[in-house]
Amino acid sequence: MRALKDSQSTIDTERPVVDKDPATGKDFQADKATSSFYQLLRHEVSTGNPNLSERQQRMLQSHYPVMMAPERFPEDLVTAIYTSRRSPIVDAIRRDREAVVFDAGCGYGSESFLFAASGARVLAVDRSADQIVIAKKRQRFFEEALGQTFDIEFRPADLNVYSPESNNLSLTWLASVLAVVPDQEGLLRRVHRATRTDGEIMITDMNLLNPLFLFREWRRRRWFIEQSPEFRRHANFFEMVRRHERRGARYFKTTDGDDVDDVQFFRPGTLAELLRTTGFSPAPASYSGFIPPIPVGRHEPLERLFARIPLIRKFGYFYFMRAQKTRPVTEFFV
Repeated sequence: MRALKDSQSTIDTERPVVDKDPATGKDFQADKATSSFYQLLRHEVSTGNPNLSERQQRMLQSHYPVMMAPERFPEDLVTAIYTSRRSPIVDAIRRDREAVVFDAGCGYGSESFLFAASGARVLAVDRSADQIVIAKKRQRFFEEALGQTFDIEFRPADLNVYSPESNNLSLTWLASVLAVVPDQEGLLRRVHRATRTDGEIMITDMNLLNPLFLFREWRRRRWFIEQSPEFRRHANFFEMVRRHERRGARYFKTTDGDDVDDVQFFRPGTLAELLRTTGFSPAPASYSGFIPPIPVGRHEPLERLFARIPLIRKFGYFYFMRAQKTRPVTEFFV
């Protein structure tokens, strides 16, 4: 329980913010809070949540294969990547005492707990009703561990058609979600309409500029070509990379009747273009995931170093992009 108490003291929304980067104004405490939450999350996933059944715990663990294989994926490296991708939204929440966060594609709810622990009201939506059930059951563990009561509304819904009822969202979070949405532009337009003036959207996913990810995605698609004649006729790898004549993800059937996905991933440039089209003003992307998971040595310092080198940083395995609402809703909804 000592680790849990340490997490509670770190994720403290009432503590004054005094530890800032003089160049960017970023609150270093957001990094500490995010890293501490990740340690609590690892503890819950690997050792078990008493509020889940054995089957539900296995489902949760299967969602986090990296956590479940510490011999392959060094903890300091994984923690550094997790923190770099999520601390910006924690920082933004800590600056806004009335933060309302839309966790779009919340899955099992892990980031929803992080956002609520940082002081936000959270609307968490996922198309999997089973995952929403598990997220609701997990919540008590984190509330008890952190000594807080969270303000989270979990809701099953399809992001391809769902529109947040609120028009006062301060932040929307899309983590490894936008790529699987069939109508990506439609989702972003609906988020834009629901976002308050000067609100933000934050998106993180795998980066098509990373050679290793690009190869893995090409290899995955080659396997689907053998399984699905429909996929073979319609899915084009290079059109996906360029996002040429694409609205989003597409889904096809195999000869056995199973689903295969023609997912629409992004390069930061194609994502920035889509965000501008839907009324957001994107900031330059940041990147992480430069170091291979070799289980020796210290990885975090090298991650931070490569993230600062201009010619290298764009090839990180993951990108993070934030964008601010800039154009009036009436331009799109008349």
